[in-house]
Amino acid sequence: MNKYFLLVFYLMLPLLMVSCTTSYSPMNTKYPNLNSYMSDMDILANDDSDVVVCSGYNCNFKTEIKFTDSDREMIHDIFNKRDFRTPYEEREMIAAAVAKIEKVVGIIVGTENDKGGVLENEFIGNIEKQDCVDESASTTSYLKYFQDNELIFMHSIVVPQSRGALIDGRWPHFSATIKDKKNKKQYVVDSWYRDNGEPPVIMDLQDWVYDWRRSSQVRDEQLN
Repeated sequence: MNKYFLLVFYLMLPLLMVSCTTSYSPMNTKYPNLNSYMSDMDILANDDSDVVVCSGYNCNFKTEIKFTDSDREMIHDIFNKRDFRTPYEEREMIAAAVAKIEKVVGIIVGTENDKGGVLENEFIGNIEKQDCVDESASTTSYLKYFQDNELIFMHSIVVPQSRGALIDGRWPHFSATIKDKKNKKQYVVDSWYRDNGEPPVIMDLQDWVYDWRRSSQVRDEQLN
């Protein structure tokens, strides 16, 4: 029995190496708070940058981005359209603003043509490609920018969440996550499923974690 187990393990090991995996554990038990995650991933913006973009698979490359005044105005205007908003409306704004930032940074980093839902080991080390580890880290940096600039106030940012463990029939997958301050419900802000510059999938965390649907169906998920 042990011999067969080891055989299966070594056969699966290459798949583990190229899947959307990173050092943090399922449901993020490793990181007690957002700052510890961002520090460990080295994606905290400094005085010379607004956001940090991960790419190259598993955050092999980190690019610090400083928005121009024009970029900043476009992003901020998305949140200034309503003086009073519901949590749902703020999630709409978040989705639109993440898409806008992806278009801005895509030209700088080279990820403007990165396709959603693609995971190929040939792209490991390619600065123009992003897996879900890159997407979850980058989107978390964008969300932190929204929070730091007081653009959002109906949600807080939490440590990215994970799902899948191969043995349950699904690839390990990660996503940036926010929490509704009113009902305490968490939502993933999943940028990986869609092409660069398209609004991310925003859906209830529990639905996302236990969702067994095909990725194409998740890609078409409506904002909730």
